[in-house]
Amino acid sequence: MSELRKLWIEGPAGRLEAALRVACPARAAAVVAHPHPLGGGTMHNPVVFHAERELHRRGLTTLRFNFRGVGSSDGKHDEGRGEVEDLAAAVIWLRGVARELPLLVVGYSFGSWCAVRQALSDDTVRAIVAIGFPVRKYDFRVPLRRLGRPFAVVQGTEDEFGDVDEVRAVLDESAPDSPIYRVEGADHLFSGRPTEAAARVAEATEAILAGAARVEA
Repeated sequence: MSELRKLWIEGPAGRLEAALRVACPARAAAVVAHPHPLGGGTMHNPVVFHAERELHRRGLTTLRFNFRGVGSSDGKHDEGRGEVEDLAAAVIWLRGVARELPLLVVGYSFGSWCAVRQALSDDTVRAIVAIGFPVRKYDFRVPLRRLGRPFAVVQGTEDEFGDVDEVRAVLDESAPDSPIYRVEGADHLFSGRPTEAAARVAEATEAILAGAARVEA
């Protein structure tokens, strides 16, 4: 595993605190976006940390960052509007490092809401993996219909922001080829289970990079 490099990215509201691991050689690249800042979400969240590290172990160059107003990042929380622009800045920055590689965005909860909307205006994002897909909190149906690229979900079966059946119903309506990777018995925080969630993120990413057909997992 390569050394973790702490750095700053210029975002629309000022500097964004970030951490990078460079794979050599790299198969792909991934930006990992954290959960809701007002719920304590940061780039140091255990699921974010383990997902990013596991993807790096699989040969991806990875970047995680703090949204505006989180940690040492400049600015203040913008209810998911400016945060989409923050994510866009992180994607652009990583694309400059990982040129010509497939680039994915992995978003956890609020991070997945930002990821889907950011990708609508950036067709260079190859795919999205959503963790803890919060279908009770946000209406993903219209943006998912417009997404037009691979999308996968890692979901705890006891997630309080959307159980597996609810997530499947949204996907069947808007992105029917999208698989769900279950973490049995896990809640939205994947309490005590971050490494299991990370392993499922890696599985989903491997399937996307291999061009695999939908498989319910």
